[in-house]
Amino acid sequence: MDRQIRFSGFGGQGVVLMGIMLARAAALYDKPVGEDGKEHRNFAIQTQSYGPSARGGHSKCDVKISDEEMLYPFVEIPDYLVIMSQQAYAKYIGERKPDTRIIIDPDLVLDRPKGDVYLVPATKAAEEMGTRIVANVVMLGAFRQISGIVSKEALEKALLQTVPKPTHDLNRNALVLGAKLGTDAMERRSKG
Repeated sequence: MDRQIRFSGFGGQGVVLMGIMLARAAALYDKPVGEDGKEHRNFAIQTQSYGPSARGGHSKCDVKISDEEMLYPFVEIPDYLVIMSQQAYAKYIGERKPDTRIIIDPDLVLDRPKGDVYLVPATKAAEEMGTRIVANVVMLGAFRQISGIVSKEALEKALLQTVPKPTHDLNRNALVLGAKLGTDAMERRSKG
Protein backbone atom coordinates (compact mmCIF):
# COMPACT_ATOMS: atom_id res chain seq x y z
CA MET A 1 0.00 0.00 0.00
CA ASP A 2 1.40 3.39 -1.02
CA ARG A 3 1.18 6.40 1.26
CA GLN A 4 2.03 9.77 -0.22
CA ILE A 5 2.97 12.70 2.02
CA ARG A 6 3.80 16.31 1.19
CA PHE A 7 5.43 18.62 3.75
CA SER A 8 5.32 22.28 2.69
CA GLY A 9 6.32 25.65 4.08
CA PHE A 10 8.98 28.25 3.45
CA GLY A 11 12.71 27.77 3.17
CA GLY A 12 14.40 27.67 6.56
CA GLN A 13 11.56 25.90 8.42
CA GLY A 14 13.14 22.48 8.14
CA VAL A 15 10.48 21.08 5.81
CA VAL A 16 13.03 18.98 3.91
CA LEU A 17 14.44 17.63 7.16
CA MET A 18 10.93 16.48 8.15
CA GLY A 19 10.72 14.38 5.00
CA ILE A 20 14.20 12.97 5.41
CA MET A 21 13.45 11.88 8.98
CA LEU A 22 10.10 10.32 8.02
CA ALA A 23 11.59 8.41 5.07
CA ARG A 24 14.50 7.22 7.22
CA ALA A 25 12.13 6.10 9.98
CA ALA A 26 9.97 4.17 7.52
CA ALA A 27 12.72 2.51 5.49
CA LEU A 28 15.38 1.86 8.12
CA TYR A 29 13.75 1.56 11.53
CA ASP A 30 10.08 0.65 11.19
CA LYS A 31 9.17 -3.03 10.94
CA PRO A 32 5.40 -3.21 10.42
CA VAL A 33 3.66 -6.51 11.07
CA GLY A 34 1.70 -7.78 8.08
CA GLU A 35 -1.51 -9.76 7.93
CA ASP A 36 0.61 -12.93 8.05
CA GLY A 37 1.87 -11.91 11.52
CA LYS A 38 5.45 -11.41 10.30
CA GLU A 39 7.55 -8.26 10.26
CA HIS A 40 7.82 -6.66 6.84
CA ARG A 41 10.02 -4.02 5.31
CA ASN A 42 8.93 -0.57 4.21
CA PHE A 43 10.33 1.18 1.18
CA ALA A 44 10.55 4.98 1.09
CA ILE A 45 11.40 7.64 -1.46
CA GLN A 46 11.99 11.30 -0.56
CA THR A 47 12.17 14.19 -3.04
CA GLN A 48 12.36 17.93 -2.46
CA SER A 49 12.03 21.25 -4.27
CA TYR A 50 12.51 24.91 -3.44
CA GLY A 51 11.17 28.19 -4.73
CA PRO A 52 13.35 30.82 -6.41
CA SER A 53 15.00 31.81 -3.13
CA ALA A 54 15.79 28.92 -0.81
CA ARG A 55 15.39 30.85 2.45
CA GLY A 56 11.98 32.48 2.63
CA GLY A 57 10.74 31.05 -0.68
CA HIS A 58 8.34 28.13 -0.78
CA SER A 59 9.72 24.70 0.00
CA LYS A 60 8.28 21.22 -0.23
CA CYS A 61 9.40 17.73 0.57
CA ASP A 62 7.51 14.70 -0.71
CA VAL A 63 7.71 11.22 0.77
CA LYS A 64 6.30 7.99 -0.61
CA ILE A 65 6.15 4.95 1.64
CA SER A 66 5.13 1.50 0.47
CA ASP A 67 5.38 -2.13 1.45
CA GLU A 68 6.53 -2.84 -2.11
CA GLU A 69 9.36 -1.44 -4.22
CA MET A 70 8.32 1.70 -6.10
CA LEU A 71 9.27 2.64 -9.63
CA TYR A 72 7.91 6.20 -9.76
CA PRO A 73 9.55 8.53 -7.21
CA PHE A 74 7.16 11.50 -7.22
CA VAL A 75 4.09 12.24 -5.16
CA GLU A 76 1.24 13.02 -7.53
CA ILE A 77 -1.66 13.69 -5.16
CA PRO A 78 -0.80 13.43 -1.46
CA ASP A 79 -2.74 11.39 1.08
CA TYR A 80 -1.38 13.78 3.73
CA LEU A 81 -0.63 17.46 3.13
CA VAL A 82 1.26 19.29 5.90
CA ILE A 83 1.24 23.08 5.42
CA MET A 84 3.42 25.41 7.48
CA SER A 85 3.09 28.75 5.62
CA GLN A 86 0.46 30.79 3.80
CA GLN A 87 2.60 30.81 0.66
CA ALA A 88 2.77 27.00 0.67
CA TYR A 89 -0.98 26.87 1.22
CA ALA A 90 -1.58 28.99 -1.87
CA LYS A 91 0.82 26.88 -3.93
CA TYR A 92 -0.16 23.33 -2.87
CA ILE A 93 -3.74 23.30 -1.54
CA GLY A 94 -5.12 22.58 -5.01
CA GLU A 95 -3.05 19.40 -5.25
CA ARG A 96 -5.23 17.12 -3.15
CA LYS A 97 -8.09 14.70 -3.35
CA PRO A 98 -11.33 14.82 -1.33
CA ASP A 99 -9.97 12.48 1.36
CA THR A 100 -6.50 14.04 1.69
CA ARG A 101 -5.78 14.74 5.35
CA ILE A 102 -4.55 18.31 5.74
CA ILE A 103 -2.46 19.38 8.73
CA ILE A 104 -2.02 23.14 9.11
CA ASP A 105 -0.05 25.39 11.44
CA PRO A 106 -2.92 27.82 12.21
CA ASP A 107 -0.62 30.66 13.29
CA LEU A 108 1.12 30.75 9.90
CA VAL A 109 -1.73 29.70 7.59
CA LEU A 110 -4.79 31.94 7.69
CA ASP A 111 -7.03 30.03 5.24
CA ARG A 112 -9.08 27.00 6.28
CA PRO A 113 -9.92 24.57 3.51
CA LYS A 114 -12.88 22.24 3.56
CA GLY A 115 -12.21 18.59 4.23
CA ASP A 116 -10.24 16.53 6.72
CA VAL A 117 -8.29 19.36 8.41
CA TYR A 118 -6.20 19.24 11.59
CA LEU A 119 -4.89 22.42 13.24
CA VAL A 120 -1.51 22.01 14.94
CA PRO A 121 0.10 25.19 16.38
CA ALA A 122 3.64 23.84 15.95
CA THR A 123 5.43 27.18 15.65
CA LYS A 124 3.75 28.66 18.73
CA ALA A 125 4.51 25.50 20.71
CA ALA A 126 8.17 25.61 19.64
CA GLU A 127 8.41 29.27 20.66
CA GLU A 128 7.01 28.33 24.08
CA MET A 129 9.81 25.72 24.32
CA GLY A 130 12.26 28.58 23.82
CA THR A 131 13.20 28.21 20.15
CA ARG A 132 11.24 28.32 16.92
CA ILE A 133 13.86 26.11 15.28
CA VAL A 134 12.13 22.90 16.46
CA ALA A 135 8.72 23.78 14.99
CA ASN A 136 9.35 21.22 12.25
CA VAL A 137 9.96 18.47 14.81
CA VAL A 138 6.83 19.47 16.73
CA MET A 139 4.85 19.25 13.48
CA LEU A 140 6.48 15.92 12.60
CA GLY A 141 5.43 14.49 15.97
CA ALA A 142 1.87 15.70 15.37
CA PHE A 143 1.88 14.25 11.85
CA ARG A 144 3.02 10.86 13.19
CA GLN A 145 0.29 10.90 15.81
CA ILE A 146 -2.42 11.78 13.27
CA SER A 147 -1.24 9.44 10.51
CA GLY A 148 0.21 6.48 12.43
CA ILE A 149 2.35 5.81 9.35
CA VAL A 150 5.47 4.92 11.34
CA SER A 151 6.00 3.90 14.94
CA LYS A 152 7.00 6.42 17.60
CA GLU A 153 10.17 4.43 18.24
CA ALA A 154 11.21 4.43 14.57
CA LEU A 155 10.63 8.17 14.24
CA GLU A 156 12.56 8.96 17.41
CA LYS A 157 15.45 6.79 16.22
CA ALA A 158 15.50 8.60 12.86
CA LEU A 159 15.36 11.95 14.63
CA LEU A 160 18.31 11.15 16.90
CA GLN A 161 20.33 9.89 13.91
CA THR A 162 19.65 13.15 12.05
CA VAL A 163 19.99 16.04 14.51
CA PRO A 164 23.21 17.06 16.33
CA LYS A 165 23.81 15.21 19.61
CA PRO A 166 23.74 18.36 21.80
CA THR A 167 20.14 18.97 20.63
CA HIS A 168 18.82 15.45 21.30
CA ASP A 169 16.89 16.33 24.46
CA LEU A 170 15.34 19.45 22.92
CA ASN A 171 14.29 17.58 19.77
CA ARG A 172 12.99 14.55 21.68
CA ASN A 173 10.86 16.90 23.82
CA ALA A 174 9.60 18.63 20.65
CA LEU A 175 8.58 15.27 19.19
CA VAL A 176 6.67 14.35 22.36
CA LEU A 177 4.96 17.74 22.44
CA GLY A 178 4.02 17.31 18.79
CA ALA A 179 2.39 13.95 19.55
CA LYS A 180 0.28 15.63 22.24
CA LEU A 181 -0.71 18.41 19.84
CA GLY A 182 -1.61 15.78 17.24
CA THR A 183 -3.88 14.02 19.75
CA ASP A 184 -5.48 17.38 20.64
CA ALA A 185 -6.04 18.13 16.94
CA MET A 186 -7.72 14.75 16.41
CA GLU A 187 -9.99 15.32 19.41
CA ARG A 188 -11.01 18.79 18.14
CA ARG A 189 -11.60 17.33 14.68
CA SER A 190 -13.83 14.53 16.04
CA LYS A 191 -15.92 17.03 18.03
CA GLY A 192 -16.11 19.11 15.01
